[in-house]
Amino acid sequence: MANGEAREQHGEPRDRFSRLMFGPFPLRPAGDREDQGNGAEPPSLPNIDFMKLFENVNTLADSLQQLKPLVKKITSLVDLLKK
Repeated sequence: MANGEAREQHGEPRDRFSRLMFGPFPLRPAGDREDQGNGAEPPSLPNIDFMKLFENVNTLADSLQQLKPLVKKITSLVDLLKK
């Protein structure tokens, strides 16, 4: 109960479901909340080569299409073994 009281003192609402599922959350230092209020900019994203990313996604999709008949054969084999 002391953790819940400490959260209320810091202005954080008590979420009983989250506490039940994940346990007590660690307390944040007071400086973290002040930084969020200053409108600090989020860190910039790294340079991403989108063409390379799309090529990799396309290769993955093609591989899955080629594996589709194999998966169907394995599924039918498993169905025969079930009987």
